[in-house]
Amino acid sequence: MPDSHEAQDGRDRQGDGRKLRPSSAADRAASKGREARPTDSLPSGVLAIAGLSSLAFAQPIYDLLRRSPEFFAIRDLYMGDLLALVAALLVGPTLTFSAPGIVVRFLRPSWTRWAVAVPIGLLAALIALQAVNGLAAAGALGVALLVCLGASWAHVRLKGVRSFGLLLSGAAVVVPALLILDGDVRRSATAPKPTVEIDVSDTGARAPIVLVIFDEWSLTSILDRNGKIDRERLPNLAGLADQATWYPNATAAADTTELALPAMLAGSPAKQGRLPVASEYPVNMFTVLAPSHDVFALEPITALCPPEVNLLTAERPAAGDRFGLLASDLSIAWLRLTLPAPWRERLPAVTDTWSGFGQSRRNAGPLPETAQPVQRAMFLLRNSDRAHDFRTFVEAIQAPPSSRPGFFFLHSLLPHSPWEYLPSGRRYPRPRSGVHGMNRSAWADDVWPPLHHRKRYLLQVEFVDLLIGELLDHLRSVGLFERSVVAIMADHGTAFRPGRQRRLLTDAISGQTLDVAAVPLVIKAPFQERPTVVDETFPLGRLAGHLLELSGASPNSLGRWESASSEPLIVGKYAGEIHLPADRESWRLEALTEQARLLGEANDARTIGVRPDLHGLPLTQFSVRNSEAEISIENSWVWNHVDSTLPQVPVLLEGILLSENLLDRDVAAALNGQIAATVRPHLRSDQVRITALLPESQLVDGLNQVDVFLIGAAGTELEQLTKVEKNRAAPGAFEIVRGEDGRPSVLLRRPADGGDAFAERARIVARGKAGLTGFLNGSDGGASRLPGWAVDLQSPGDTLEIVAFLGDRQVWAGTTGLDRPDVAERYGHAYQAAGFMAALAPADRPWRPFGRGTSRSIKREGIVAYALSRHRGLATRLGFSYRPIARKRWGREEIAVNDGRNLPITPAGGRFGGHVDVLTKADRRTLIEGWAADLERREGARQIVIYRDGEFLATVPAGKARVDVAQHHEDERLATVGFSGRVPGAPDPANFSKRYRVFAIMLHGVAVELPTPGSTPVRR
Repeated sequence: MPDSHEAQDGRDRQGDGRKLRPSSAADRAASKGREARPTDSLPSGVLAIAGLSSLAFAQPIYDLLRRSPEFFAIRDLYMGDLLALVAALLVGPTLTFSAPGIVVRFLRPSWTRWAVAVPIGLLAALIALQAVNGLAAAGALGVALLVCLGASWAHVRLKGVRSFGLLLSGAAVVVPALLILDGDVRRSATAPKPTVEIDVSDTGARAPIVLVIFDEWSLTSILDRNGKIDRERLPNLAGLADQATWYPNATAAADTTELALPAMLAGSPAKQGRLPVASEYPVNMFTVLAPSHDVFALEPITALCPPEVNLLTAERPAAGDRFGLLASDLSIAWLRLTLPAPWRERLPAVTDTWSGFGQSRRNAGPLPETAQPVQRAMFLLRNSDRAHDFRTFVEAIQAPPSSRPGFFFLHSLLPHSPWEYLPSGRRYPRPRSGVHGMNRSAWADDVWPPLHHRKRYLLQVEFVDLLIGELLDHLRSVGLFERSVVAIMADHGTAFRPGRQRRLLTDAISGQTLDVAAVPLVIKAPFQERPTVVDETFPLGRLAGHLLELSGASPNSLGRWESASSEPLIVGKYAGEIHLPADRESWRLEALTEQARLLGEANDARTIGVRPDLHGLPLTQFSVRNSEAEISIENSWVWNHVDSTLPQVPVLLEGILLSENLLDRDVAAALNGQIAATVRPHLRSDQVRITALLPESQLVDGLNQVDVFLIGAAGTELEQLTKVEKNRAAPGAFEIVRGEDGRPSVLLRRPADGGDAFAERARIVARGKAGLTGFLNGSDGGASRLPGWAVDLQSPGDTLEIVAFLGDRQVWAGTTGLDRPDVAERYGHAYQAAGFMAALAPADRPWRPFGRGTSRSIKREGIVAYALSRHRGLATRLGFSYRPIARKRWGREEIAVNDGRNLPITPAGGRFGGHVDVLTKADRRTLIEGWAADLERREGARQIVIYRDGEFLATVPAGKARVDVAQHHEDERLATVGFSGRVPGAPDPANFSKRYRVFAIMLHGVAVELPTPGSTPVRR
């Protein structure tokens, strides 16, 4: 039969063969029909998706990379890595968002246009979210939702919108092209040449050179109230200056490392847009000294030393490692550019580290000595062990066996933030709330936040002095100190002024400018014995030439270096050249007066606080009363287990004030009965928080008492805040440690940003042993809220920590505290608050949503929960019970378990083998034996359960030997799939199958009904 078009064609023809002109209405209908074919939109939709995904994902990342082209040089990434990144950002999102349309095109062609429209709407929403992410979360999401709905509808209904979307496909080519063609990016991603293509002759320098450049080290931090190097706080630096030359007016070349270090090492003015790599600065101290010196260099940020010259250079990281870390870092950076502000605060910070933003520091170990400098920089800032790299460098300094002297260079990432070292060398965990009071590297107008962090910075500067002492001692021990040029300095400083940038400069000269520009510089010439002070301005652009001169270079070889500018100026990364005054006495006087006031008569940074006059006073000198306000102290348990022999100490106190109107109140933290710190609350993520640094000297081994008070107006009254436990613990804080037999033996808790030194261990004991007991009471399998109770019968009324695992992954942690009258009736009134409610779908973890997959896992595997008594160091697994058999649709049966499982009942056969072999009665006991196994996965049953009249009766131990089963199936893994035990009530074996049913609970999440002697096989 002809189709409609052929029939119409026949009606339109006359007998003479002429075809009549179709009517306008018919023409419009045919045209409309052709236009409405939904499958035509797939190719154009995929192109539109490619363009939109480039704008949503690639454009923000490429803009970031173009603004910081040194990104590639720092991470040791070359053009191949750049092209792989471009390909991944083009192909990955396009295929992901096009997949629904491609699948629907073959399954339901009429839905193709909508299947394309929805991803287009989502991509448009992401672009809109990036534009309005400064709004509150609700407002930004509302705008994104409206854009999503509008873009999806418009793509389906409006031809003009589809045409515009097709034009956007050009972004898929233009956006990556702008990155690849960027000159700075191309230079940064250029692989170093195998040889130094430069004609460099021997300068005649013969003295060894030890050059250590510290990062973010201000001149003010090393001075006493008289403008001299503070001998009390920094004895090692002052001792070096006693037989060296000190330059109190040294001027940094730039406000960032990537500009400052090339200027210092190449003897040329800092210039914006030039990358800190050897190809940009082929003539530098490394290449000039290579003919005469053995070069040992660690450059965590720059790459000025050619690899073939550097004796500390190792192999480049594998491509998978490089690209994996790159993808991780860029994904976090993209989320911070896209998500609303309240959600961004939950992401790892990208300001304190050069890389590895989202990698956990929990399992950080020592850095391998073969690690490359770029890897070292990433490791040091990420894993809180920068001191290890300094000490590794010091150990590498040895008197050379040959006649060639050594050039030993280190750029240390200290005392750069994060601030986490104490003068003793011990560390403390970084604040979980980050660097509060700072937004995009600028301090807030509030006075207290920069003051608090300046305290931490000054203490870390004292740790730098400890490292300097170790370096000098080592140089003396290997016989290099006297005959070497030893130079200690900084690349730039930092500022702690309210309302100003921490480091980046503006065009105007201010106190902040000189805070950044004025840096320490101490240089000891070979065999120098007497101290010298050079008061003239010394721009660090002259450093390389001066060091070469001190090391004995021929005057004829110093012509290039002598031409370095002597003008005191500093180059800002965004501000350009700033000419500094030669006379800095007014700034110095102001800065030293302020610092002397902060350090007090004790000249000690630990005394900094909002009420330093109260520090060290015993609580007995105050009038103390209880306050209605409450505080939740994070990781409060760490003060119960202080060990002075460990390299980490719990001196950082963080807490959440659970009452309103406390932002203007001064707060005192007391340690072991003495005021240890005074702080001001701050707002972070809509929470009123406090962060206080306690003095290490007030800690004692073992148990320490920590209390927090509101300070009265007169300073003589204290209001003690009530300490409460948060109902939830930090996600991922607990893990199960198994013994050699594979059974859980220890429950281990680590803080979110600490290591093994802070780990809390609780030995797992059997339920009921040592007084610990409890049960899960889930009402139905798979519920998102799982109730239960737990008690410690040896400590009535104690609050217990409850930790829930799905497999080996923690899914919830909280505490007891809910009323359970049934528990109180059983054990006494002291156990009234023994209940808890495990919320297995936490709303506060948006980066790890509780999806269907996790829900199905709970129904299949069940929750394993432990009750933990911290002060006793014990934990026990909570019990659970099997609920009555439930009949579902179409006759299906299920067994619900109180630990969240929903187990469908299936008969034995096929994949699941097994049966009851023996059912006998002897001595008033009924004994049962048999086997059960998952023959596909080659594993035995998790447990054997017996039901009577549809109600749970008992469990039977599994894991018994069944060699015959293993031989029959020719697999040794089935040698322990047997079970045996006693049936309660001693039923008659002849009538057993009438009332009793036996199930093998498999690890796969099913209950396999086992046939019994005399029973009829069940077919369902």
